Amino acid sequence: MNKRLILIIFVASLIGTACAIGYQARGSLSDVAGEMRGKGYPGNRGGGRFILNDREGRLSCDGEAFPAKVSGEPGSCQDESGEGRMRCTDGREIALRWEAISCRSWKGSGVDAQGNRMEFRVERR
Repeated sequence: MNKRLILIIFVASLIGTACAIGYQARGSLSDVAGEMRGKGYPGNRGGGRFILNDREGRLSCDGEAFPAKVSGEPGSCQDESGEGRMRCTDGREIALRWEAISCRSWKGSGVDAQGNRMEFRVERR
């Protein structure tokens, strides 16, 4: 094997590994059977976005956690919290409240217009 091919294989495996590591999102909607799963994308100033899909792939919800309204100690994410919103492919919109668990994870909840509760968690894995 030549050195160039070895380098290409090495770089490709690094890229594949980097894509496999990231933020995972999990949640539940009270009127949807089973756990919803997806990806999370942290924001540069706190909060972030996340996508949740039901098991059958019929419902997808796009959530946004706005930057923190309440901050904790400087240099620490603990006690940060804020608001957000979620829009789903079935037309529902949900106002969210979130709180930091750590600098790499947050959780939150909200209720849609019909009273269905959404609970979610986004974590680095």
